[in-house]
Amino acid sequence: MALAQCERFFSTHPDLKRVPAEDTAGSVRDVISGGDKSAAGIAGRRAAEQYRGVILAEDIQDNAENFTRFVLLVPEKDAAAWLSSEARKISLAMRLAHRPGALLASLEPFAKHNVNLLKIESRPIHGHPWEYQFFIDVEAVAVARLDQALTEVREATSELRVLGRYAAASR
Repeated sequence: MALAQCERFFSTHPDLKRVPAEDTAGSVRDVISGGDKSAAGIAGRRAAEQYRGVILAEDIQDNAENFTRFVLLVPEKDAAAWLSSEARKISLAMRLAHRPGALLASLEPFAKHNVNLLKIESRPIHGHPWEYQFFIDVEAVAVARLDQALTEVREATSELRVLGRYAAASR
């Protein structure tokens, strides 16, 4: 993915050979441990610091707004121990009935309880023509408002799964 996100850089450096790697930080680790001074890896600054690498070029991505999110998965029985009062952001997956107004009905509770819609994506549901699953990120000023909205959203959807609840990243 990192290679695909740096097309402009590679078009201006056609002499560079692209070699895909399993992950960006791992590519930096492998390049440094390999000792080949003609090799480089594409990763974030933190990988260079972690593996004591030298940054040869910065901001080579095509789109500065493109970023990767990392998610820590824990069993549901352990999830409560990770929640804090700052966990006011939530990622959801929801399926809707295939009828007019279904999307509106599922989003209205967020507006009603002052929960901010940050992102919405739709993906077709395999084997169900014209039906979609929606992936949504929302954030509230208070956990109670988020819980109230979720209760109402559950009633408006055919299926709702909370994918994660977390504190928003600091900027």
